[in-house]
Amino acid sequence: MSKSIFFPAAIIATLVGLAACQREVNVAATRPAAPPVAEAPKLWSIEVMDGDKAVSRVDICADSAVQKGFARPAPEVNGQPCDRLTAPIETGDAYSIRCHVGSQYYRARADVTGDTARDFTVKMTAKRQDRKEPMYEQVRRYRLSGACPAGWRIGESAAPGDKQLLDTISGARRPTPTSGG
Repeated sequence: MSKSIFFPAAIIATLVGLAACQREVNVAATRPAAPPVAEAPKLWSIEVMDGDKAVSRVDICADSAVQKGFARPAPEVNGQPCDRLTAPIETGDAYSIRCHVGSQYYRARADVTGDTARDFTVKMTAKRQDRKEPMYEQVRRYRLSGACPAGWRIGESAAPGDKQLLDTISGARRPTPTSGG
């Protein structure tokens, strides 16, 4: 008789335990997620390449959102933005869009090689859909330099030695902060 009482008691205890676990899981599922940890922006060097030689350089203070844009072309034609026709096609090492300015249609593509966390190259091409050859082609090398200098804001850039920073979003300029901040 003790066997028959013990066995159902063990099952009830197990079910109560499982129900308690389920309540804990449900309570945990309703808790708000922890806020994301803010990532410190980083200074990146961007060189325009001609073969193995850098022909120009700019440094930019970038967070992860700005960095993601390094390999996403946003072409313009004679100062006019190329309006997207479709969603981009994106793979691990390439990004491609179709767009138009007026009645002209274009394909813009970026091919990435290297380590996107530290040192990588992006080959950008844009071509009009009615032509075989690209109308624009550029290779850029991106290298992580370290922390952004004191006083630099996300999206600000300058060529080495420049006395002004350029806000790459608004186009506004301001004096480069001195090393004192």
